[in-house]
Amino acid sequence: MTAGIIVGVIVVAGIVAGITSKTKKNRPQLSKENIPERLGVLEGVPVQPLLDKLNAALDEEYIQQVKQRFLKENPKLSEDEFEWRLFELKRYFLLAHLLKKAPMFSDEVDEVWHTMLLFTKNYQTFSERFLGKMLHHNPNTNPEPEPQERAFFDWVFSQLFELTNFTWKSWGSFFKSPIDMKVLKEFKDGNEDYLIDKYFNNDTENKALTEYLLFQMKYQLSEAEKIYRSDKKGSFTRPRHFGEMSTLSLAMIFYSYYYFDDYWAHAKAYAFADTIKYTSGCTTTVFCGYASSEKHDSDSGDSGGWDSGGHHGGGDSGGSSCSSCSSCSSCGSGCSS
Repeated sequence: MTAGIIVGVIVVAGIVAGITSKTKKNRPQLSKENIPERLGVLEGVPVQPLLDKLNAALDEEYIQQVKQRFLKENPKLSEDEFEWRLFELKRYFLLAHLLKKAPMFSDEVDEVWHTMLLFTKNYQTFSERFLGKMLHHNPNTNPEPEPQERAFFDWVFSQLFELTNFTWKSWGSFFKSPIDMKVLKEFKDGNEDYLIDKYFNNDTENKALTEYLLFQMKYQLSEAEKIYRSDKKGSFTRPRHFGEMSTLSLAMIFYSYYYFDDYWAHAKAYAFADTIKYTSGCTTTVFCGYASSEKHDSDSGDSGGWDSGGHHGGGDSGGSSCSSCSSCSSCGSGCSS
């Protein structure tokens, strides 16, 4: 009898251990050792001058002060969690240097930025080294969904960086909303000087990168047109892992341009794949604030390089669809778990 009980306990323990082991195996490993080198910049992207400038501007002692303060104020978070958030914040700083307006869509990343701001002199030194002037954190005082701003952010992000499972966790679901038709037509037909002046910060470190992004957008629009001529509904390969963005960004361009109003009905077949394991499946297109080199007392609602037509076709096409979540951050973390 006793032997039978012991055997039963061992069997149950083995089953539980197996389930736990499988669960852990399926979960991403939150370890700073897993953070990609060079901010996970994709091969062939000419970002090195900007990356060098960022690394030179961030003083190690300053970062350690930020880390200590952040972990003290967030005792439930690990050092590894901080390092992953800092990793994504550094990527965001590159976008802030590059884009005329860079909305912050992650509350997790934004929390580290706020901690950096507490060290006023250090932050100002960092800003002046990196940007040549103060990089302000302007709050968003009009918390309405901005699906097309999020869509453009997603596209630019995906052209520059590898998207890890923690990228999806921090920023929420990518490719959920279509890019504004007006923006796509501008990139398709507009000349380089006009597009750089409207969407990008034009300086020496950004030059090669802006030219690269302009080429990528025009090329993908051209490819989308070819696909449409041969197959009006489009057919794309499902990504097999988080970082496989080439197919997704092209599908995003295709369905944004030809099926804006029904974008998500088409794009969802390709956009989620395995990512749903690590995110809740919802996304928020409301942002906390945005980076700017110009100081504003408040955000008047002007979206920088964006025309008011950024809401073309209504914002419901994959916009702020958080009804399936128990709670969503106002900063757009995508209710990620």
